[in-house]
Parts: sequence; structure tokens; C-alpha cells
Amino acid sequence: MGAAHRAARWPGRCLSCLSGRERRRAVRVSIITVAYKAAATIGDTCAAVAAQDWPDIEHIIIDGASGDGTTDIVAATARPGHIFICEPDDGLYFAMNKGLALATGDLIGFLNADDFFCRRDAVRLLVAAAQAAPDADAVSAAAVNVREHDPWQRTRSYPPTPYAPWMLRFAHMPSHLGFYARRAAVARVGHFDPAIGIGADFDWMVRFFAVEGLRAQPVPQTIVNMRDGGLTNRGFDSRRRINTEALATLRHHGLLALTPLVWAKYVVKALQFVVPARDWPPPPDLRCGPDLPVRE
Repeated sequence: MGAAHRAARWPGRCLSCLSGRERRRAVRVSIITVAYKAAATIGDTCAAVAAQDWPDIEHIIIDGASGDGTTDIVAATARPGHIFICEPDDGLYFAMNKGLALATGDLIGFLNADDFFCRRDAVRLLVAAAQAAPDADAVSAAAVNVREHDPWQRTRSYPPTPYAPWMLRFAHMPSHLGFYARRAAVARVGHFDPAIGIGADFDWMVRFFAVEGLRAQPVPQTIVNMRDGGLTNRGFDSRRRINTEALATLRHHGLLALTPLVWAKYVVKALQFVVPARDWPPPPDLRCGPDLPVRE
């Protein structure tokens, strides 16, 4: 029997503290965090969400019955009003779909259990970009990779470049941790397909940009620190599998799928290791996350 906890919602910042314009335009943002045996890092993730200055945030945390103390850490660090589900599941994308099914926000996105918002106004920046581009179906912010055990030492930058569907031919996609889609867009694209494997997030982006013809608005600021590692970043064998799945996904959706193009994306990706991050690190008064020195 799985254990589920749904606490009373807390606005995070009293609505009376907002300007009249902000009160009229306040939107709910759903942030989904999927965890399994993430006790070492999920406290940073939850604390950074709790530090956000946007009033209406729905933090949904899906834990696969880790049994490593994650439950206690979430209770101590998560934003009041969070939703916590702790029960066995069938893997990462099943858990992500569970989060999507629970989300009630106007904007919906993901924040992994080993990553964190690097600035207190990250959600506010996402909302502002969505309000400034009402015809956009999502907003896409910049992100950085950081050392696993030194989470303020940058190793790679994901710039906020405008995204075009032709980039799918290279199996290139926006950073999914800076990507927040409108609720209507999520409904159109649907859930992740767990049968695809570790390329299910690319398949979701193909459906978003190519199948549904939706559009994302870039957000120039860097809002997320992503620790090195993860299922899609584990050496050559992992990249080969990802590219094989990407080619299959492109063919499945009737798009151009050429092996040389898919592998060519690593030429561009190499630049991400030398290009400076945009607006990173954030000013000290906006910074959130682990209290450690910043090292470029």
C-alpha cells in the first residue's frame, strides 16, 4: 500500500504583498520532482522550490518508495502545501506521468531530485516570459551543469537559444529542466511513452514541436543548476543508445532521420563546455541552493 500525503496549500508569499497587477495575473506553476533514493540531494531541490518568491507554486514530489530517509527530508525542507506521493512505481517515466496526472498548474515542468533552482525568482521569470508571449505554448530557460559534489562549479552551459523544429533532425532539444509548458499544451502532447526508454523526453519534444506544431518562448536567464550524471549522461554507450532511440523516434513520426546528423549535434554541444552561462551565477541576494562558493 503506497503512502500519500497532500498538505494544505500555502501561498509561499501572501497575496497582499503583491502589486495589484501581479494579483490579477498570478498563475499557478506546477513543479514535478521524481525521486528514487535521492536523500543526498533532494533537500537542496525542495529548499530551492520553497525559496521561490512566486505566490502560487504546486510542488509535486513522486518518490518510488526509496526507504533511504527521503520522506523525512521532504517533510523538513519542502514548500508547505507540497504534494508527496511515496509508493513503488515502474520507473522514471511512469513516475513523471504520475506527476503530470496530478498537476493542476497553468505552467507545468520538472525539477529533478538532484538539481535545484539557482535563483529565488526563477519561477517569477518563467511566469513573466509566459505573460509577455501569450501565443507561446511553453517557456524555455537557460540551465547549467555543475559538479556532482561541488554544485556551484559550472561544467557546461545550456544557452536560451530560440528553438526551431529543424533542430530535431540533430536530435537536439531544449533543456527539459528549464522547459515549462502551458497546461493546454501538455494536454495536447500527452504523457511520456515509457516503452521508448531513456529517449522518452526527446519523443515528447518531437510531439510538442513537430507533431503538434507548438512553440516555446526563450527565457534568457539561467535558472537551474543540474548536477552532472543522470540516465542520459553516462558515457559513450549511453549516448549511442540515446541516438539509436532518437533515430527511431524521428522515423516513427515521419521526420528526416539520418545517423550522421544525429551524431553531428556533439560538435555544437562541445561549445557548451566553453561558452559562458547567461546571467550566472545570480546576484547574491537572489541566489538559492547549497551555501557553497561559486567556481567558474
